[in-house]
Amino acid sequence: MTDDALAQAQTLLTELTEAARKGQIIPIRLTGQLEAIGQLLEQAHEQHAASSDSPDLESYKQDIGGMLSHGFHDLRLPLTSIRGYGDMLGNPVMGELTDMQKQFVGTIRTNTKRMESLLGDVSDMSKIYNGILKVNPKMEMFKNVAQLVEKAMRPTATELNRTFELDIPQGLPLLNVDTELLVKALNKIVENALRYCQPEGGAIRLGAVGEGNVLHIHVQDNGIGMTDDELSKLGTLYFRSDNELVLGYKGSGLGIPIAYGIMQLLGGHVHVETQPGQGTTFTLSLTGMS
Repeated sequence: MTDDALAQAQTLLTELTEAARKGQIIPIRLTGQLEAIGQLLEQAHEQHAASSDSPDLESYKQDIGGMLSHGFHDLRLPLTSIRGYGDMLGNPVMGELTDMQKQFVGTIRTNTKRMESLLGDVSDMSKIYNGILKVNPKMEMFKNVAQLVEKAMRPTATELNRTFELDIPQGLPLLNVDTELLVKALNKIVENALRYCQPEGGAIRLGAVGEGNVLHIHVQDNGIGMTDDELSKLGTLYFRSDNELVLGYKGSGLGIPIAYGIMQLLGGHVHVETQPGQGTTFTLSLTGMS
């Protein structure tokens, strides 16, 4: 049964890769196709865990990770070409475009960017799920981490007309952490906060406090908040709230699971406080250097 699920996942991934090579990807279907692959791999993983005569677990994870890594690489190549040609068509030196043509080029850019982001999320989730995401810690100040998050998220805040502030005091504990992974986890949480604020007056604050050698990172928003039921499902693969503000954005439901998975790999934990209509505060806690 495990082999059947893996074979089906490989078939779907091969079909998707071939469609990408031929330029036949349909953006509206891509999320569902990737979800189907993920569900088959999860099914294979569960069957493997229940089987006493399965091959070595680490070897099994490496096989799945390698299959997905190869497939995602092949999918990214044509997307990069599509994005490049879309940018070129939008360049004035190529000639003036009509309003309709500009709209078409804008659609190409938007959908390509979304598909690249989705592939990156699925790839990260696959690496976390299969235990093959590499962690490279180094000594780091949280101020540097916060500035990288601010740089990455400022365009989204500007686009959505949100207020995004940093509140980073002096004297915080030094971290021994993988900076890139911590930034990625915070980007996912901050982006959610930015997108799911009310259209008017949305405000997000990224702050931190030290408690001994423990660093508590806070991402606070005044957005839509969550019910107890939604909070209990937070971090579940593909979970998205039924709130119309959430459904109005074509997300994948992978951002928060990725953030949670990264924090677990970094040896930290996440605590969430929220009230419907009152906003949400994520607190990410990490032990600093002694």
